[in-house]
Amino acid sequence: MTEALYREMREEELPEAVELFLVTVTDMYERHSIHLPAPPRPLVEKFYAHIYRTGIFQVAEVDGRLGTICHAVVRDSQWFLSGFWTLPSLQGKRIGRPLLERVWQEGARAGAKIFFTWSSVDVQAMATYMKMGMLPGYQILTFAGEYRNSVDISGGYESEPLEIQNAMKIDAQVRGARRENDHRFSLEEFKAEGRQVVRNGRAVGYYYFSNGNIGSAAWLDVKDADAVLASACRDAASQVEQIRFIALGVNHTAIRFALSARLKLISYSHLLTTEPFGQMENYLPSGPSLF
Repeated sequence: MTEALYREMREEELPEAVELFLVTVTDMYERHSIHLPAPPRPLVEKFYAHIYRTGIFQVAEVDGRLGTICHAVVRDSQWFLSGFWTLPSLQGKRIGRPLLERVWQEGARAGAKIFFTWSSVDVQAMATYMKMGMLPGYQILTFAGEYRNSVDISGGYESEPLEIQNAMKIDAQVRGARRENDHRFSLEEFKAEGRQVVRNGRAVGYYYFSNGNIGSAAWLDVKDADAVLASACRDAASQVEQIRFIALGVNHTAIRFALSARLKLISYSHLLTTEPFGQMENYLPSGPSLF
């Protein structure tokens, strides 16, 4: 077993943590023949800074440098593992699991009861998560393409600028956590466009969109799903030709909507969780950083 020093990450180490992630995710893509570019460095830097400020961010130091990083966010009773990466040269040397256990325990001390993660197709990582008690919950399906408007929004639905308090109320039911700091991050730092869908003076759903990417998004009732999805896709398509959103396997409404709009399934991942939570049939995740 390689000797490692386990500790909290220091703020000045954020650039090194970002570099470790980019090196490791690129290696994973190559090993699994995933033909995707690594996320842009400025985007990773922005999300890592937010997770550092509002979550748990710990490292394993090996020979004076970062060998493994592990970070999670605790929102109400939910702990979401948003990153767990070990340099390729150090993988298989029993460095990562103790760090993951430390971040898990820190989440439990912070009041987390439900533990879940967005797992890639790497079977070793999935095995580690399942041994920790996070078992398969849903597929994570990414759809993309040119949006073909196949839904007529009627019934008195209107779209207007998002009010964070409304998003938090919807999230309390659908996401299972209110996530005020993540909503403020999305609007104020990430600079995504946030909209709420209103019917009869009541917000029944919300969505974010940025550079054609939709999410997170949520709606209170399945009858409101098409209105939220169509409005989100229309707004995203006004930015770029190719739009993109992510649906969980249980969200059949969103999957049917994507297929009817002739969007293509371009990738899949897995949500692993210690137990079901929220109403994931009414939710679109934003991605693997904050879910």
